[in-house]
Amino acid sequence: MVKIKPTEMTKISVTGPKKYLNDVIDELHSLEVLDIEAYDGELETGEPFEEAEDLSQLLVDIRSLESKLPEVDVEEEDLELEEIENNVTEISDKIDRLTGKKERLERNISGLNDERKFFKRITGTGLTYDDLQGSKNLEVFIGVVDEEVLEEKASGSFDIVEGKSASVVIFEKDSDVEQALMDAQERSFELPEGDYSGTPEEIVSNAQTKKNEYRNEIETVEAQLEELAVEWRGKLETAEKYLTERIEKAEAPLNFGTTENTFIIEGWIPSDSYATFEERVAEVTEGKVYIQGEEGENPPVEHDNNRFVKPFESFTDLMSVPKYNEIDPSIVLMLTFPLFFGFMIGDAGYGLTSLAVFYGGMKMFPKASAMFKSLMYASVATFLFGLAFGDAFGYVIFGHHSELAAVTGIHLFEQIPILWHRAEHLSQVFTISAVIGLVHVNLGYLIGMYNEYVRHDFRHAFLEKGSWLMLEAAAILWFLEGTAVGAPVMVIALATLWAGEGVEGIVEIPSLLSNILSYLRIFGVSVAAVSLAAVVNSMANPLLTSGSVIGLAAGIGLLIFGHVFNTFIKIMEGFLQGIRLHYVEMFGKFYEGGGRKYAPFGAEGST
Repeated sequence: MVKIKPTEMTKISVTGPKKYLNDVIDELHSLEVLDIEAYDGELETGEPFEEAEDLSQLLVDIRSLESKLPEVDVEEEDLELEEIENNVTEISDKIDRLTGKKERLERNISGLNDERKFFKRITGTGLTYDDLQGSKNLEVFIGVVDEEVLEEKASGSFDIVEGKSASVVIFEKDSDVEQALMDAQERSFELPEGDYSGTPEEIVSNAQTKKNEYRNEIETVEAQLEELAVEWRGKLETAEKYLTERIEKAEAPLNFGTTENTFIIEGWIPSDSYATFEERVAEVTEGKVYIQGEEGENPPVEHDNNRFVKPFESFTDLMSVPKYNEIDPSIVLMLTFPLFFGFMIGDAGYGLTSLAVFYGGMKMFPKASAMFKSLMYASVATFLFGLAFGDAFGYVIFGHHSELAAVTGIHLFEQIPILWHRAEHLSQVFTISAVIGLVHVNLGYLIGMYNEYVRHDFRHAFLEKGSWLMLEAAAILWFLEGTAVGAPVMVIALATLWAGEGVEGIVEIPSLLSNILSYLRIFGVSVAAVSLAAVVNSMANPLLTSGSVIGLAAGIGLLIFGHVFNTFIKIMEGFLQGIRLHYVEMFGKFYEGGGRKYAPFGAEGST
C-alpha cells in the first residue's frame, strides 16, 4: 500500500503515583513508542535520579578510554560494571603512560629527521662536527653561496668545501669575509647543537640507527595498547551502551511534571500503538496509572512508506523533515528522481558501473545505506534507458547501425528496436526535457492544492495553487486560440492569483517560466553524457586499431580509465542536477518542511 502522509500520531498523558515511576520509565524505554514532550504545565518539573551524576561521569571516563584505545575487532562482552568502575583509573593511567611515551618517541624521530636532513646537505665535505663549530680564530658558515660574488667581495682568505647540497665556508674571524657572505649567500643553515661527533656521514648513520630503535619502541608501545584494547574494548562498549540507557532513564524525569506523590508524562505515540501502550503500562503499574488522549500541536513526524519508497526518505530529510499535515514527498522522489537520473545518463554501460559504485558505497558506509540504495534505483533506470537508446559506454549496441553487430557479426543486434539514438535526435531530447519540466512543476502545484485543502479548505487550495494552473491554461489558450479566447481567461487567472497570494504571486509569475526552462538542464546533461563517452572512445579507437599489442593494451587501458572517470562525473551530474530539479523547481510549489522527527524514548538515536 502506498502512503502519502506521515504516520498518524496521538498525544497522550500518563499520570500515576511516584512509587511506580521507575517501573513506568523502564516500560516506556522497552516499548520504544512514546516521543516524550517536555512538560510545560503548572506543576514543577521533575529531577533526575540520584545516580544520574555518577553514571554520567563514569560514562565520560569510559568514552575517553575508548577514544584513546586503538580500534580492534572485538565482540561485546558480558557486563561487569563493578570491574570497570574499579579499573577505570588504572586503565586510564596505563593508556596515558603508553600514549605519552609514544608521543615522546615520535617527537624524537621528528628531531632526528631534522638532524639527518641538515647533515645530509654537507655529506662529502670530510669535515667533522668539531670542525663545523669553528675555533678561537676561525668562523664557519654553512649554506648556499654564490662563489663568484664571494670572491669578488672578500679580500680576506677563506676556504669553500662543497657538500651534497650546501657548502661550508671557513674564514678568519674579524675579516671582511663575514660581510661579503651577507651579499653572496643565497641560503644559510644553522649548525644544530647537541652531543654530536664525527663526520656528517657518521652522524646521519647514527641518527638512522636511533630512529630505527625509536620505531621499534613505538611498535612495542602500540602492541601494548592493542593488548589493552583486546582486553577491555568489548567490556567498555558494553558498559557504554548500558550506561547510556541507564542515564537516559535517570534523566527522563526532567521532562515530566511532578508533585510530592505523583507524576505526569506527556508525549506522542503512533495512533495504532495506543491500545498496546495502554495495556503494557497498566500491567506494570497494576492499573494504578491513568492514560488519556490530549489535544496537542506540532506532532512529531514518522515516515510511513513501504520498502520501495523508504530509501528515498533520506533525500527528503536531507532537505527538511515534512510537516505532520503535508504529503511526504518521498513517494515523489521515488517515482521521478530515478527517471531523471536515468534519462540524463541514458547509457547501459554506465548504468552497470554506477550500480557497482552505489552497491560498494552501501556496503562500505552502512549509515548512508538508504541513500545509496535509492541511487541504485537510479542506476537501474540508467541501464534501462541505455537499452532503450541503444547505448553502452558511448557505443551504439542496438538499432540499424549497431556497432556491436559490426564487431561481432551478429546482425540480430540490428533488429532490436530502440526509441532513438540520442546523438541523432537531440531536438527530441530537448522537447522531452521541456515537457518533463511542465509536467513536474504542475504535479507540484497539484500536491500543493491537496496540502492547502487539508490545512484549510478547497477555496484556499484553488486560490493559492489552482490559480497557477489556470494561469498556464490561459497562456496556452492565448497561444492556440488567440487573444479573444485567452485574454478573458488570463484576467480571471490573474485575479484569482491576486486573491490567493497577493502581490507576491504576481511578482513571481516570471519565475514559473524559469522553473520550467530549468528542466532543460536534463537536455544539457544528456548531451554532455553522450559527448564525454564519445571523446573517450575516439581517443582509444586509433590505439585499438593500431595492429600492435602495445597499442591494443594502451587502448583498452584508456577505455577503462576514461569510462571509470566518466562514471563518477556522470554520477555527480545526474545526482546534483536531478535532486536540484526536485528541491528547487518542484518542492517550492508544495513543500514547507520544518517538521520534528519522531524520536521515541528508548529507541536508538533518540537522545
